[in-house]
Amino acid sequence: MLKNTAIGAAIGILFMGSLWGLVHVMSDDVTPPAEFISDGKIPGSNKGVLDLICELELDLDGQLALGIKENEPTRITMAQIDFEKNSGWYQGKIAISESRAGTLHLVGTRLQVSRPAMFQRFGVMISREEFEVDRKTGRFVQSLTVDNGKVIKLIKGTCAKVIKPPF
Repeated sequence: MLKNTAIGAAIGILFMGSLWGLVHVMSDDVTPPAEFISDGKIPGSNKGVLDLICELELDLDGQLALGIKENEPTRITMAQIDFEKNSGWYQGKIAISESRAGTLHLVGTRLQVSRPAMFQRFGVMISREEFEVDRKTGRFVQSLTVDNGKVIKLIKGTCAKVIKPPF
């Protein structure tokens, strides 16, 4: 009887191990290997133009730091990264506009677009504007650097690549 129990347990363990292996082979988890990330390669192409649609809102900490009293609703806006021109922009009231695009910097999976500025708003002098989109997570953060060197994150949200249907 002990022999039959041991054989049954061994068969059960083999069956469960096979099932576990089959599940992991069939799973959709496509995490890139460590060497893919360490080589500095970013998921996605670094050619052409990347059109994004973003859902953005004011960051509460940035709103308080700049003394903004108005409540701004969440908004949907467009952004674009142009790898050939090494530049980018996004639409909005406080934005790096298409007509005055910023310079693109690739940092890991993050696309950073920045430009120097020199204007007064919210009672402070703004010396730099920047936004960043993480390709892996879609996270968007826009920040302003004020005259004393302090960086204030003002807008946050999520972006996704625009897929244009074949009309």
